[in-house]
Amino acid sequence: FFLFFDQALEMGAKTLLIDEDTCATNFMIRDDKMMELVHKDKEPITPFLYKVKTLSKQGISVILVVGSCGDFFDVADTTILMDSYSCYDVTTRAKQIAASRAANNGALAASRAAFGNVTPRCPVGTAFNPNNGKITVRSKALIAYGDVELDLSGLEQIVSKEQTNSIALALQRLTALENGSKMTIFQVLTQLNALLDHEGLEALTSGQFDGSLARPRTFEIAGAINRLRANGSFVQLK
Repeated sequence: FFLFFDQALEMGAKTLLIDEDTCATNFMIRDDKMMELVHKDKEPITPFLYKVKTLSKQGISVILVVGSCGDFFDVADTTILMDSYSCYDVTTRAKQIAASRAANNGALAASRAAFGNVTPRCPVGTAFNPNNGKITVRSKALIAYGDVELDLSGLEQIVSKEQTNSIALALQRLTALENGSKMTIFQVLTQLNALLDHEGLEALTSGQFDGSLARPRTFEIAGAINRLRANGSFVQLK
């Protein structure tokens, strides 16, 4: 999850949808008892509870589904309750509950700090050459990229093999990046997105129509790039 989170921010996501049930507990929260036993200096992970409020300072909204941790009441702007498939605004009640109990002072203090920065990364074109020259889309969730089996099953917003076909072609475009290019992955894919807006999917096929293509989101192309692990794939900008 940490990797997905950083990648989403790197690609300019402005809204994060997070379900507590699919997240690691130590990513979401560490209670006061655990914090007292294991000091934060000994734990490299800062719980999301301590960071969620700071994202708004960067113009990023968070929609968080929780069912077991009321400490998020301390930092939530709005609280919506789902009851029998209906939504109710219970913000006032949630704030009353938070005020009537000991607050998570660590979370409140951390919410006044800055979130921090995600270091921009520049893809290295030569690292994306398939080593045997062969690229085959085996299914919606699997690309044979050279001798690498590129697993995209974690990218749930890919809905068809046609989108995966387009992702495979987009990956090949990275090989055209010049050595020493200072274009970040965000800039590269923003440029590609503008090209697709202007020329359509033919931009991926040198102007030739291909009925087996469908347009993926930029986030899924970025997800595929980040899963194509090769030595020296990226250079971090300092």
